[in-house]
Amino acid sequence: MKGLLHSLFILAPIFTFAQVSASSDSMSLYFEFNSHEISFQNKHNSDTKAKLSKIKNQSLVLRAYTDSTGAKEYNIQLAEARLEATKKFLNESYPGQFSIRTEIALGEDLSKRSDAEKRRVDILFSTSNTTKSSSGKRKSFELGVPIQLEIQFIYGTDEVIKSSYVDIQFLMETLRADPSLNVTLAGHVCCGTDSQNLSGKRAERIKQILVMEGNISGSRITAIGFGNRKPLFVEDSEAHKQANRRVEATFYKK
Repeated sequence: MKGLLHSLFILAPIFTFAQVSASSDSMSLYFEFNSHEISFQNKHNSDTKAKLSKIKNQSLVLRAYTDSTGAKEYNIQLAEARLEATKKFLNESYPGQFSIRTEIALGEDLSKRSDAEKRRVDILFSTSNTTKSSSGKRKSFELGVPIQLEIQFIYGTDEVIKSSYVDIQFLMETLRADPSLNVTLAGHVCCGTDSQNLSGKRAERIKQILVMEGNISGSRITAIGFGNRKPLFVEDSEAHKQANRRVEATFYKK
């Protein structure tokens, strides 16, 4: 399984996303305790397999979860392994039939579902929607798809630079507009490790701002750091290194 580090920094904002809802336009694959193997002896999984065979040319969003057992970091790793198993199944069983737009390992499902229902990967179909910010500009987003935000900090600290509040305000307004939305704040760095867990501290600082200043329930916000494990670019230039240092926000519904 994949290891995990913790970090957080900056990237210019990108706001072109579509919204996906977990409704009739979604289905799930379920897993046994502490496993990432897909068993089709499970009736839910066999039904999902049958449904997928009837669907053509869909763009998919994958969201992976675990139950409430285990440490946070381990659950992220297990969710990532379940994502990989799901992608392998889709690519091998339905070659060329689906395009995977994005994927996210959310780890522990904090909902009131049973543990058996939490051990799953949701497969969602993309449909577009938009929202408005206080500036009047329309922004669209997609559940399960990371939004790359311009969140900047004073060097070596978790103190947010005031110019970053434009995107923090966007997060507040989006969460206020739809109380069923939750958000994962994820951070990434380049060029080494995050031994001081600055990424975790920075993610928690953004969460604190949303809670204290935005009056958003902390139960709706998850803060995670990914270190340098998920770069957008090969780090062969300063511009690419800068791009890999980023904050991402991913909206989802339980």
